[in-house]
Amino acid sequence: MTEVETDERAEVIAQLPPSAWIRDGINDPKNSVAILGKKGGPGKTSLTQLIADAGVRLGLNILALDGDPQGNLSIALDSQVKLVPTGKIGLGGKQVMEPDRDTMVEVLEADTDGVIDEAFQLVPWTYNAAAEFQRGGPLIPGRLGTLAIVPTHNPMEDISRGWNFSDLNRLDKALNNPSKPQGIAPNRRWDLVLGDMLPGGSDLARAFLKAMRRYIVLTTAEPFGMNAIANTLTFARDVRDNWGNPELEDIGLVFTSYRPQSRVANAEIADLRAQQDSGNEAVKIEVWKPRVSSRTVVPLAQGYRVPVSRFLTERQDRGAAAELCQVGEALLLKTLDKIGHPDAKELEERWLKAWGTDLSPWATGAIAEKGDL
Repeated sequence: MTEVETDERAEVIAQLPPSAWIRDGINDPKNSVAILGKKGGPGKTSLTQLIADAGVRLGLNILALDGDPQGNLSIALDSQVKLVPTGKIGLGGKQVMEPDRDTMVEVLEADTDGVIDEAFQLVPWTYNAAAEFQRGGPLIPGRLGTLAIVPTHNPMEDISRGWNFSDLNRLDKALNNPSKPQGIAPNRRWDLVLGDMLPGGSDLARAFLKAMRRYIVLTTAEPFGMNAIANTLTFARDVRDNWGNPELEDIGLVFTSYRPQSRVANAEIADLRAQQDSGNEAVKIEVWKPRVSSRTVVPLAQGYRVPVSRFLTERQDRGAAAELCQVGEALLLKTLDKIGHPDAKELEERWLKAWGTDLSPWATGAIAEKGDL
């Protein structure tokens, strides 16, 4: 970074409100949470988007890490990486291109303590701080949080080729170590760090999990999705036990694209409960009751590069947006509780009061109880 860029970055960091961890002097928070699924397509990006949106409206600092080379989270958070000409001519007379912003590729290539501080970018979503919470404003009047991302793009897919065991610590160093002795580790600046993980069991996925301290498993209540639960847990536990991250713990299982009247879904969930009750360790994980439905407002928000909460002011889409925002908020609050966030209880009390009787059964878990039984 040039001297000017260093000064600009220092100003961005200085303007970040202190996270609860910094405010309360908590030095080693377990606040990095992977959104994980061994099977592709369960909606990891959509869930990450919903939780991030909820975090801003609950007044928190949220950092999203796009761990999938497809860059879908980067697109959804209006931070898509584009290649721009450098002004240099390469072999064959072709223009040499480079990304228009720092990405996870540069973070991993740097292999440097605390370098996430140099790479995150503020997400250009806008909110109305004066609006009511039920119309997309902040839970605490006038207090919006901060959302940032380290985006990615396709070249990250090949970055781990030729890595050795120690190279798998690159993201862990970048996120969880301070850049200077006695400095602040990047993860402490954020109330919650969300990692949108790529599916599969590659070294790149291991590197991301080695940087995380907790993870949420995401799947669908259908045969292939249910089979992925044990595979996902096996992979994560292998990283915990054999790849040098003993602090990695699961905190919950979330069902997406849930249909409460589906016989297949209810039978699959009943079978999962039976396996858990019988002591099957391969599928031992807490099943969270808030469920994510399939709503067209999510792809609509992704298409417009805006948060789902933006549609809380639209008559046509408000019902679906309210349901999904409430589910995202409920899952955020569960996550905050599981990581021991100092403000988790207070925020939950304010949230319950704010929505009151308008709280959706999809967020409270009542829809799960009705469907599963």
